[in-house]
Parts: sequence; structure tokens; C-alpha cells
Amino acid sequence: MVAFLIILASYLIGSIPFGLVGKVFFKIRDPRTFGSKNIGATNILRSGNKKAAAFTLFFDMLKGFLAVLIASYIDKDMVYVAILSVVFGHIFPVYLLFKGGKGVATFLGALLSYNAVVGSLTLVTWIVVFYLTKKSSVAGICSIVLSNFFLFLFCDDLTINFSVLLLSIFILFKHLENVKRLLKKEELSFEARD
Repeated sequence: MVAFLIILASYLIGSIPFGLVGKVFFKIRDPRTFGSKNIGATNILRSGNKKAAAFTLFFDMLKGFLAVLIASYIDKDMVYVAILSVVFGHIFPVYLLFKGGKGVATFLGALLSYNAVVGSLTLVTWIVVFYLTKKSSVAGICSIVLSNFFLFLFCDDLTINFSVLLLSIFILFKHLENVKRLLKKEELSFEARD
């Protein structure tokens, strides 16, 4: 019963579409109508509204952080369930008919909550790669891949490590179209606008 409640709560938290909440507060276009048509912070930045993008990034990360924090207080053995559920909630949000984002920001927030060292290293990886390439997809892919290496170094919980590995593979699969565009040199930078 405890596991079910953690799954449900984490999933519902993850499902909150802050990209669309920000659309209302900051009066921007629906992010599903321009750029990558994603509700994530990078696409919202293409609207030209940095505050809306920062709002989305912060709260998408906060979703992951809170879900893991709550689970750790209830049952530390169930933290891996919270990580999986909150990220899948973001990717398949019930409030948007299961059409959400890629899950990277929420994944980062969950890692920060679980292990500050691993989460910080993963976040720094994202920031550095994004700064160098100006492409969120490249930053996301690199940070997701390296997060597993950081977990291997700093975490000896095999359940967490295996769960994050499976989740990473799924998130990378969600980036398949990005990879194809990167190979064709057609991938959008965060600066690209419609």
C-alpha cells in the first residue's frame, strides 16, 4: 500500500505541466505550437521570455526533488519507485493526455534530492555541455549518460543504479529524433524561433 501511494503521489506531482502553467502566468504562446513543440524550459526560452523558461526549469526540477524527498521520509527503500514515477509522470502526464516532455529536468531534480554529489555533477555536466553546444538535447543526452557513471562512483545501492540505468535508456530513446536531427545537422539550438 505504501509503495502504491508513493507511485501515485510521485506520478501526479510529475504530471504537473509547469511549462503550460508558466504560459498562463507569463502570457506566452503555447509552447506546443512553436520550436520543438515541447513543454520544457528550453523550448519556452525560444519564445523570448527568459522568466517563463526559468520558472519552468525550476519547477520541473522541483517536481523530481520533492517526490524523492517525500519518498525518503516515508520509506527510503522506495526512493527508486519515486524517481521512476515522477519522471514518467512528466513524460506521460495524465493532465495532458499522456503527452509531456523529455524528462531531463525532472530527472536532474530527482537525482539532486537523492544524492547531492551525483545530482550536482549531473547538473554541472548539463550546464557545461549546454554552454558549449547551445543545444539542450546534447546537454540532456550527455548528462543522462554520465549520471550513471557518477552513480557507479558514489552510490552502492544496486536497486537505485539499475532503476536509473533503465530510466536513462528510456529517456535516451525519447531523444531518438533529436539524435537523427543532430546527425543531419538540423537540430535546433535554444536560440532558434518560429
